[in-house]
Amino acid sequence: MSKERGRRKLMLRLPDIRHLLANKTSEALAEMFESYDLAADALERFRSKNPREDKLVSEYEQLCREIEQEVVVYCKNR
Repeated sequence: MSKERGRRKLMLRLPDIRHLLANKTSEALAEMFESYDLAADALERFRSKNPREDKLVSEYEQLCREIEQEVVVYCKNR
């Protein structure tokens, strides 16, 4: 399930709020988990592509960072 994969990936990337991610559930958070899973998977595909598409890698790195920041703000304000 994409939502749970996204949750686990974020728990690895954001150890400071891992405990919050493990316990929180909401529709908004589930959507962020799913979006993160899809973005992180796409990023890995773009990184491993030959030739490497640096523009797409940069865009998806930024997208992943933005989702991470959004999750942190959401979790700390709830």
